[in-house]
Amino acid sequence: MQSLRILIVDDSPAMRAYVRRTVQLASLPVKNVFEAGNGLEALEVVAKENREPNKLDLIFADLNMPVMNGEEFVTKLREDERDAKVPILIISTDATQKRVMRLRELGAQGYISKPCQPEMIRLKVQQILGEE
Repeated sequence: MQSLRILIVDDSPAMRAYVRRTVQLASLPVKNVFEAGNGLEALEVVAKENREPNKLDLIFADLNMPVMNGEEFVTKLREDERDAKVPILIISTDATQKRVMRLRELGAQGYISKPCQPEMIRLKVQQILGEE
C-alpha cells in the first residue's frame, strides 16, 4: 500500500487525535494527516490539499458536527468533479441502517461505529482502497 495522505474531520479535537492514533495502530502507511473541525473546514482543506501533484487518498469523517455536518460535507464534496473520487469513510455513533444507506447513496464508501478499533480501520481502508 502506498503512503497515504488522509484528512480527519471531527468537531472534537480529542476524537481527531483518537482516530489519528487508531490509524497509526492499524499499521497503515500514512504520509500526511490533515484535520478539520467541521465539513466547511474540511472543504477548505480539500480545496488546498487535493490538487495535483498531491491528492488525498482517504477522508475519515464524523456525522454530527456544527456549521456543516458529515452528510452535508459528503454531498458538497461530491459536487466538485476534482474531489468526487476521494474515498470517504464515516466514523460515527449514528449507525442506523437507513442513515448508512443514505450515506452510501451520497457517495461515502464505508462506515465504522465509534469507538473504532485498529483492526476494523485497517480492514475498511483495505476494502475501500482495494488493497490487501
